[in-house]
Amino acid sequence: MAQMGDPDKVKLQLSIVRERLWDAVPDSAKDFPWKKAEKIMLEKSLVLGQKALKWSLIVLFIFSSLSDAIFSISRNQELMIPFGLLVGRLMTDFLRETLHELFRGSEGNVLQREFLVLGCFFVLVKFMSTFFALQARVFLLHVANGGLMQVLWLWRSLVEENDKGKAINAED
Repeated sequence: MAQMGDPDKVKLQLSIVRERLWDAVPDSAKDFPWKKAEKIMLEKSLVLGQKALKWSLIVLFIFSSLSDAIFSISRNQELMIPFGLLVGRLMTDFLRETLHELFRGSEGNVLQREFLVLGCFFVLVKFMSTFFALQARVFLLHVANGGLMQVLWLWRSLVEENDKGKAINAED
């Protein structure tokens, strides 16, 4: 430790170690396209991260919906479940059309942005429902579940259409 007390000596020792390691590396490893490998690895990691996020959110949605249904049943408000799901589905369709008209001139991934905004809105409704009375809370939980269910269904349909379009373009 007495030898390494000076920061300049530490930097000098590290640079010497780095140079020796670099000299020990074979020439084939030095010529390897590391930037291209880094780019490919980053892309694959992002795709894997997106898939993991998607499936974890779907599992969270399923367990949250089951929890809300059990909560409704325990409070003897079972009839709120289908009514709330229907209202949430209709709200999603209405808000989707409204957002589509609002962002009509925009280019790019407008549909994905719409679905993201709608999903965030219904998650916010789900969180805000905790501040309401019991009947309103149960109703809003199921409205949010119905809205999220419709958003997931529409998003799935969009992905399937894109996949079919890519398959048709690949055949041509």
